[in-house]
Amino acid sequence: MSTFEHTIEIQAPVETVFAFDTDPHNWTRTMSSLRNLEIVEEMETGARMHAVYKILGISQDVEMEMNIVEPNEHLHISVEGSGMGSEIDIHYSETDAGTQIAHGATYEFGDSLLDSVLEPVATRYTNRQFRMHLENTKDIVEAEAEAEVEAAAEADARSAA
Repeated sequence: MSTFEHTIEIQAPVETVFAFDTDPHNWTRTMSSLRNLEIVEEMETGARMHAVYKILGISQDVEMEMNIVEPNEHLHISVEGSGMGSEIDIHYSETDAGTQIAHGATYEFGDSLLDSVLEPVATRYTNRQFRMHLENTKDIVEAEAEAEVEAAAEADARSAA
């Protein structure tokens, strides 16, 4: 079993960051390996999805379930695919500058010979993907928040004129 933990601070309110992160359509914007995300069922506290990840040039079908444990505080995602499974917990907290995201995941890889040969490489790759997902989320959310502030300032300036 492999464990990954990453933390990042985003200069935007918790509600904004949480709303972005709980919209599965944004995941393809922040995870370069995620392909063909399809929401299978929307639930009151989340969604079940089917997706294809392309890892090391190999496509893998996965089933995912996202559950909002506590709005604006805790998101849980389960991932199941052939030869691997994962539990991901994402915690959001308010900071003086915006929002801190603490992202933790555990991955289990299969028992086949191929799985055990690929596991060290897949572990490093997955760890890097999680880190990049947080950095991409930060870049996109901060850029969109800044654009909203600028648009509001321009609207205020036009209405004052």
